Amino acid sequence: MDTKRMLGIFIGIVVILILGFGITIYVIFNPSQKDNVKNNEKVEVVVIHSDSPYITNLKDSNSYLKVDISIEVKDSKDAELLKDDMYKVRDKIIKILRNVSEDDMKQSDIQEKLKIQIKQELQKDLKIDTINGIYFNEFVVQ
Repeated sequence: MDTKRMLGIFIGIVVILILGFGITIYVIFNPSQKDNVKNNEKVEVVVIHSDSPYITNLKDSNSYLKVDISIEVKDSKDAELLKDDMYKVRDKIIKILRNVSEDDMKQSDIQEKLKIQIKQELQKDLKIDTINGIYFNEFVVQ
C-alpha cells in the first residue's frame, strides 16, 4: 500500500510540473501578448481617416481614380501630427495617385504597390516612422 501511495504522489507531482511548464511556455510565447505589449506598455493603435475620398485623373488618361484611405498609426502623437497636417497628407497622396497610369492599374499588385509608396512618402515627408498600415476602403477606376 505504501508503494501505491508513493506512486500516486509521484504521478501527481509530475502532472502538476507538466501543466506548470505548459502554462509558462504559453505565456512566454503567446504572439497576441507580444504584439500588444512592448516593454510592459500597451501599444496604442490609432486609425486616421479623411472625411472625403481622394479623386484624381489617371496619368495621361481621361479615366478617374477614386480611393478612400485609412492610415493606421502606432503612436497617438504621430496620429495627432497626421490629423493636424491632413492637408499635407492629402496633397502627397493625390500626387502619388496622379502618377498612376491605366497600364499601371492593370497590374494585379497595384494596390499593394500604392500602399507601400504612400506609407514611405508620408513617413519621409512628415518625418514619422510609426505608420503601421495603409488601407483602401474604396478603390474605383472609372
